[in-house]
Parts: sequence; C-alpha cells; structure tokens
Amino acid sequence: MNIKGLTSQEVKRKVEEGKVNSKINKLSKSTFEIIQENVFTYFNLLNLILFILVISTGEYKNAMFMGAVIINTCIGIIQELRAKKLLDKVRILTASKVMVSRDEAWIEIDVKDIVEDDLLRLNAGSQIPIDGFIQQGSLELNESLLTGESDTIYKSVGNQVYSGTYILSGSAYVKVSAVGKQRQAEKILSGKKVFGFQKSALQNDLKKLIQIVSVLIIPVGLSLYFMHTGLMHISHKEAILRVSAAVIGMIPEGLVVLTSVALAVSVIRLLKQNALVQELYAIESLARVDTLCLDKTGTLTQGDMQVVDLNIISDISKEQLSAYMQAYLSKEENPNETGLALKQYFRSDTQIEIDEYHPFSSERKYTSAHIKDVGTLHVGALEFIIPDESSAYQRYIKHDGLRTLTIALKKDMENECKILGFVYLQDVIRPQVQSTLSFFYQNDVDIKVISGDHPATVSAIAKKAGVMHADAYLDMSQEDVDYDQAVKQYTVFGRVLPKQKKELLKALQRNHHTVAMVGDGVNDVPSLKQADVSIAMLAGASAAKDTADIVLLDNNFDALPSILFEGRRVINNISRASSMYLVKTLFSFLLTIVVVLLQQEYPFIPVHLTMISAICVGIPTLFLQFEESFEKVKGRFLVESFKHALPSAIMIVLVSISLMIAKMVLNLPQGLMNGILVVVSGFIYLYTLYRLYQPLSRYRKYVLATMSILFILVYYFTQPLLGIYLTINLIPIVCGYIAVSILGIHFVSQLIQERFK
Repeated sequence: MNIKGLTSQEVKRKVEEGKVNSKINKLSKSTFEIIQENVFTYFNLLNLILFILVISTGEYKNAMFMGAVIINTCIGIIQELRAKKLLDKVRILTASKVMVSRDEAWIEIDVKDIVEDDLLRLNAGSQIPIDGFIQQGSLELNESLLTGESDTIYKSVGNQVYSGTYILSGSAYVKVSAVGKQRQAEKILSGKKVFGFQKSALQNDLKKLIQIVSVLIIPVGLSLYFMHTGLMHISHKEAILRVSAAVIGMIPEGLVVLTSVALAVSVIRLLKQNALVQELYAIESLARVDTLCLDKTGTLTQGDMQVVDLNIISDISKEQLSAYMQAYLSKEENPNETGLALKQYFRSDTQIEIDEYHPFSSERKYTSAHIKDVGTLHVGALEFIIPDESSAYQRYIKHDGLRTLTIALKKDMENECKILGFVYLQDVIRPQVQSTLSFFYQNDVDIKVISGDHPATVSAIAKKAGVMHADAYLDMSQEDVDYDQAVKQYTVFGRVLPKQKKELLKALQRNHHTVAMVGDGVNDVPSLKQADVSIAMLAGASAAKDTADIVLLDNNFDALPSILFEGRRVINNISRASSMYLVKTLFSFLLTIVVVLLQQEYPFIPVHLTMISAICVGIPTLFLQFEESFEKVKGRFLVESFKHALPSAIMIVLVSISLMIAKMVLNLPQGLMNGILVVVSGFIYLYTLYRLYQPLSRYRKYVLATMSILFILVYYFTQPLLGIYLTINLIPIVCGYIAVSILGIHFVSQLIQERFK
C-alpha cells in the first residue's frame, strides 16, 4: 500500500492555519507565571497594605519588614527560574518524539509539531498524541483515559484511534485527523487540567494554613485596632503600629516561600543526580515511601537477555524450528531485549511466509504468528498458551533464575496446540543491586517484586539480588486472589497482568503504605498512575515516561537511594523550618486574643518581630535547609509542625502576659518591658531552633552559635532603633525568664506528646 505524508509546503500552510498539535507540558511554568505567582500573592498584598499604613505613621524603622518580604520574593523567583532553566534543557532530551512522513522521508519530530493530515508511524509503548485513522497495520490499545475501562481494544485499518490512549502492542501508519483542542480527549476533559497527579499532603496543608490565616487575620486585626482606639483611647499612630505588629506576626509568608525554594533547589539537586522530577510535590511522596515495587528486568537485572539453551520435545528438527522462529521474529519491527536475544539465536536460510501476526501482549503473555499452509506458532508463557494442560509440562520449566519461553504450534484444521520446545534465557543481575536493596531495607523501605514471568523464576533472581523473603512468592494467574492478604504474605508476584499490578498497589495503599513504583513499559502505566510516586527509565516506553513523576536519565536503578535521601532531606527540613515560622503565627494569634480580652496594649511593634524573625528564623532555616536529614518522614506536615511550634508559642504568650502584669503592678517603663520581652522571645526562638534540629551536627552547632552571637550583638547595638533598653541589674531576671520558659516548653511538649500518642 503506497502511503504518502505531507510536503514541507503543506506543513507550513497547516501551521499558518493553526492546525498544529499542542501538548501541555507539566515540567515547568513560564517565566511570567513564575514572577506572577511569587509577586501577586495574598500575603504580599497584606504586607503592602501594612507597609503603607506604617509609612503613614512616620515610623519608617517599623517598615523594615517590607525588606524581608522583597528579599523572600526575589529568592523565590530566582530559585524557580534556575530550576526552570535546567528543566527546559532536560526537557529537550526527554520530550516525546514521533516518526512522521515529510517530503517522502521519515523523520523524527516533537509531538507538539504534528499537524493535521500528517502521516505517523506508531509503535508499541507509545501514548497516541493525536486523533487519527489507521491506514496500515494494527494496534492493541488501552483506552482507559477516555472510557475508564482498562480492557484491551484491537484496532486495524480504517478504525479511529484517539489521543491519550496507550499502544500495548503492534505498529501502524496513522493519518492525523485532529490535533490540539480538536482532539477527543481535549473535548472530554474540557476546562480541566488532567495530568494524573494529585496534590500532596504538604501542598494541601499549606493551602489549608493560608485559608485559615486569611479568614482570621482581618477580623482579628480590626478587633485589635478598635480595642486600642475605642476602649484604650490609644492614638491612631500607635494603634497602627501595634496592630501591624500583630498582623505581620500572623503572616507565615516566609514559610510559603521557603517551601517553594526548597522544592525548586531539590529539583536542581536531583537533576545533578540524573533524576528528572516531573511533578514537584512528588518529592514529598518520595520522602514518605515505605514500600518499593519493581519489576526484575532492568531493575534487579541489566535487561540484556541471551539464550542459553533450547530443549526440543517434539519431532521437529532444530533447523525447521529456527526457520519458523526467524519468520515470526522478522515481523517484530521494534523487538525488546527478549526479541533481540531470540533473533540472535534463531537463524535460518529458509524463507517462510507469515500471513498473520499478533505481537506480544502483557494481557495474553504470548505472541502468535500464522505460518502460511502450516499453522499458528505461539511463543510465550506455558500457562497462557495451554492453560488446561500446563501442569503436564512443568518439569520443563527451569526455576534457577532462567526465563523459560514455550514454543507451540497449532496446525491448521487441528484444535490442539502442540508443544514444540522450550527456550531458556538468562539476564545478568546488576552489579550493585545487593547494596542498593540493602540500603532500602536499612532505611525501612520494603521491597515487592512484581513481574510477568514465572513466579519461581522471579523468586530465584530476587533471591540472588538480595531481596528478603524472596521465597514467599505467588502465582497471580490463579483465580480469586485476595489482594489485601497477598501483599501482607508475599514478596514476589509472578505472572502478573497490568491490571493486577494496579490492584496490588491499591492493596498496599489500603494497608497504609506509601508506595513507589519503578516501571519502564506501557504495561506499567496503570500501576505508575496508581503509585504515590512513580519512577521510569529514560530508555523506557514514552507512555511510561510521560506518566512518571520522576525519570531516571541514566537508566540507573542504583541511583534510587540518593533520590530517596534527597526527598527525605528536603521534606524533613521544610517540616522543621515550618515549625519555626509557625511559632510566630501561633503566638501572634494567641497574644492578640489575650490583649483584646484583657484590654491591654499589644506589646510588640513591627521592628521587634522583623529583627527576631530575620535572625532566629529566616537566616538559620535558609542555611539549615540544605543540611542532611535522612530519617523517615512520619505524620501529617501541618499537624507535626503545629505540635512542635505550640509549646514555644505558648511560652512567649505567657512571658508577655507576666510582663504586662508587671508593667501594671510595678509601673514598669514601656521600653524596659519591651527590652525584656524581645530578648526572652529571641532566646525562646533560639532554643526552639536547638530542639528542632537534633541531633546537632558540627554545621548545625556552627549555625546556632552564629545566630546566638548575632542576636546578642544586634540586640545590644540596635536598642535605640528598637525603642528598648535593658539594665544590667535585670539580667538575672531575664535569665530566670529564659530558664522557666525552657522548662515550660518541655512541660507543654510532654503534654502534647501524651495527648497525641
């Protein structure tokens, strides 16, 4: 069949008419979007309003907080732009490609450059990027994205195919009928950005925190203002300063910026380890992983298959069998490692005609080819070729790590399939796989091996690779599998169908596991979508790469330990930093409520909190964000952060109340009261920093000591600017406050731990 594609002139005209494909890329935002999302935020708007109000009072020193806001915003933009630059470079290497006929020659182009009426050559492992009609060949498709059903659909010449569907097997020439927004998938998903990814707990918790603060901050701030001016008859200028201090304290803007910066930096660090992060918040899921599911081929083994033996059990000669095998293998346009090994082994000068061919399918577990005037040759899994009689041939299946392929022939005019022989293949175990698996076990990550091969074969290879409890294996071809019980009882799963992989992952998640899935084939796509974090190899099927959260650019399974550590490091440090930021948010809310109820003047002004926040929170958490922290992430982000922040916040509130009482009873000067409050609050923060960043490494000790010295120096030299002072005779009282606060923090922490066990 003579099929021609478009000419360059026709392509140019189609592009001018706007009939060119478009693919939403999930890797990076545009430069404008990054700047917009960092500048135009709710918290920045609040800070700008507060800045204008403070400036209107003439107390310019109290407007210094805006400098921190600007610096935070700039840091966020710069780091995200750095990450974008690197991601865009890597995207060129990983972008989905397609073969297209242009000017009577086949060339490779990006998916986004396809135009209407193009002629594409599509093969197994790809995700179809357009709508079109098959002109030649046939395909087995998974259309679950459109229909919700995972059943295999067979399509041949004249049938329509749709974008978003996965090619399980086969190859075909497809003429493009719809591109861009005209595709069926775009119409079905109109108005929705559907990439298959769920927002993480970290993202949801941050959003929830912002919503809570946004709802409370305005009424609380207004109540404080009217209390100061109406009930206490304080001047408008002084009331603005006190209310601004309270509201600034409530805004955790540094936390949001720190989180985005930390994740962006983590993406850059992972890229340097040849791991491309396609979904930013997958880093959090990576940090929580406690179960790793993987196939044996390409992970435990190198994927370089070779035939080691052939056992013919029928009256056919090796020459005749080689002729049959060579004829069927010639139909494989894109053979996998197994196909390449078979091609290398079976060679013949005899020419045999194949008039019907069905490529390998993960659902069937075998391939078939009709040999003209002879019969249908089957090559694949024994249990699937002759399911009713497979037990009679089990003695021919080797379970010492070799993969066994069955060769059978169903002759024309006969009903039974006759076994011709068995081919034995081996794959080399990766050199570093034992140390890699040992690392995961040492870090509380369990391993599950899920494969389409015979379970005994997979078990033998898993045992050699160092998988614990590899003897506990299950044949998934049996009926009535109890998935919830199976994932508890077994480590190795063989003869697994793609839909069964997904069900196994679901069962693990129902048992409260955070699951990572490593896959590289189109048959892995359903399970990659189901996993909490999905990892694919760059050399894998494009459908798998498009689906995965993380792509290993050097196809190196041994890189996973460093990737897991990076995930834990960034999330653990974000969690610690968030507790530091939430101390200010919590004590500001609590203290505002207290002063309103007691009808007292709010004790802080903006410049106080600017100094404390910068030295005790912003600077140290930024430097400590890159410190090693590889312990397993547990609990919900927001809940854990609040639990660690609340004791320190409560003690700052109690110290404030006691000093307000002392001011009334002892007629303490405002500047002296503020002097004691600022220094005690600062040391409470520094002690909180000490508690959260345990165990103390040399670097952590250095940062903590530097910040403590810096706080003392800044406090001493900026007392006039801060409007505070402290006499030497009150130093014992200050030390007493600090000591009591430390004891109080421990007491409240113990109560919280007992309450939330």
